[in-house]
Amino acid sequence: MGRAEELRAGLRSFAPDRLPIYGFDARVPGLFWFAGQGGFGIQTAPAAARLGAQLLLGLACDAMTEGLDRALYAPARFG
Repeated sequence: MGRAEELRAGLRSFAPDRLPIYGFDARVPGLFWFAGQGGFGIQTAPAAARLGAQLLLGLACDAMTEGLDRALYAPARFG
């Protein structure tokens, strides 16, 4: 086992455009994407989680997410 300074943990996933993916897949019924946060990290976690929940549950935007462009993060952008 290596020293703590040498250990790495976690998976950093990225989409081809390096933006996160949030939303339902148009080709796979019931598949909801919440992926590709590699490089964004903890600073975006509260808004990302809120937006993901709103998309998953079909809820309207609120003060935290109203300025976000949902289409920018939609899986359909790769279709």
